[in-house]
Amino acid sequence: MRHQLEQFAQDWVSDNVHNIPGLSEAADLDREVARLKTKFITDAATRGIPAKDLEAAVGDFDDFLTAAYENVHDPELGFKD
Repeated sequence: MRHQLEQFAQDWVSDNVHNIPGLSEAADLDREVARLKTKFITDAATRGIPAKDLEAAVGDFDDFLTAAYENVHDPELGFKD
């Protein structure tokens, strides 16, 4: 089950976490992470995945989504390859 949850999380990040040019201030990032977190939990719930199970697989949602966003964001170029 854990593998399925991790796969869901990876696929979800790939589909939903994208660079937002100009997003550079901590407050902006916090708002984007909060938006992503709500969508992540809601999308998981529609697939019958409880938030507590998902969190057990990926760790703290805020940390997980912040790291995912930072992987695609480059403050100078607006994106990373």
